[in-house]
Amino acid sequence: MFIGLDFGTTNSALALADATGPSRLVPLLHNGVGHSTFRSILYFDADERDSRGKPLAYAGPAAIDAYLEPGAEGRLIQSIKSYLANPDFTSTSIFNSRYTLENLIGLLVSRLLEATPPSDNLIERLKAVPIVVGRPARFVRNSLGQAQEGHDDFAVSRLLASLEGAGLADVHFEFEPVAAAYAYESGLNRDELVLIGDFGGGTSDFCLLHVGPGMREVKNRAETIIGVSGVGIAGDAFDARIVENVIAPRLGRGSAYKSTGGKVLPMPAWLYDSLKRWHQLSFINTQKTRRMLEEIQPVSDAPNEIEALTHLIEENKGFEMYRAVEAAKVALSGSTKAHLSFKAAPISIEADIARGDFDRWVAPELAEIGGCVDRLIEESGVAPEKIDRVFLTGGTSFIPAVRALFVERFGHERLAGGGELTSVATGLALSARQRFGG
Repeated sequence: MFIGLDFGTTNSALALADATGPSRLVPLLHNGVGHSTFRSILYFDADERDSRGKPLAYAGPAAIDAYLEPGAEGRLIQSIKSYLANPDFTSTSIFNSRYTLENLIGLLVSRLLEATPPSDNLIERLKAVPIVVGRPARFVRNSLGQAQEGHDDFAVSRLLASLEGAGLADVHFEFEPVAAAYAYESGLNRDELVLIGDFGGGTSDFCLLHVGPGMREVKNRAETIIGVSGVGIAGDAFDARIVENVIAPRLGRGSAYKSTGGKVLPMPAWLYDSLKRWHQLSFINTQKTRRMLEEIQPVSDAPNEIEALTHLIEENKGFEMYRAVEAAKVALSGSTKAHLSFKAAPISIEADIARGDFDRWVAPELAEIGGCVDRLIEESGVAPEKIDRVFLTGGTSFIPAVRALFVERFGHERLAGGGELTSVATGLALSARQRFGG
């Protein structure tokens, strides 16, 4: 049996492959029901403790359930993967217990493995057999969401330490877009030159490589790769544009207040920068921030909006906000207009979003993604017309403006997709078989 793990910024998945045939996803159990993906999210209970005296931790769908419990006062942590390349993020204190980044990732992966069916016996298997784990083509995202080159080895070493801490004994890495290529290749009966685009939550990765029946016996798939590139922009960045243009103005962005000396000052921009990275709201929910907002509200020209912002931060309603934003973004992939509804009294935001406006907001991100693809093609020395197929995977690949980038460069007839949320995991299991299948 060969095992592949896709540890993602937003969702994770696990897949198995036998000696022959297609790979298959491992159902990840929650309340007796198997799911194809596991939300990459942790929740720490403020009151309950585990056997070691640390805050009781939940992961995946159980974390969401615990977070949404009435009166829950724990701490929700998401997008942990996006901090791997950031040397400034080493650890955090959660209810007086210190956790390194490696601790958090290891805990999340351990909980994912615990959610696998007992009949698969994966926890014991992984103490003895190798596992192939996906990694971005480029770790280029820091805590501010900015490009940060040169930290690939550092990020990979931290990810390896995290996985070993979760009990994985023999870890091997594969580029995520190459894994997606394995999944695409499994249905081919002829060789092709393919551009793979893998759009995650934190990074968009691209790989140009040869795939097909003639490549399946190549043990070292690096020999089939012509070029790899990536950019630290993906689903989270598109969500942030909706927050910036729809949510933040209704929570006081652009408003002003009077200082004690009577000077009119704008609302601090850093509050709304944190809002765009909703999983960081717990970091700014401090006594200092709460006191500042308490002093600003009575002298603000938008007191109701500041009250709503205060509630969002104090009550850690970032996940509810994210779900509303994500729902609107998904709706825009199938319609020219979407309605965003976010209610968490005193917050009440209802807004219509036109796809044309959304496309305009994300134009800078689209330009960077397009530029990354263009550089990869140019550096590879391959003429665009020589590329047989463009395979796009990941949730962001559904966005019409993203697809339009590739239609413009390669034509609609060469675009392909399938298994957008799980092709990396199934491809990783196939990669494991090709590497270790004898």
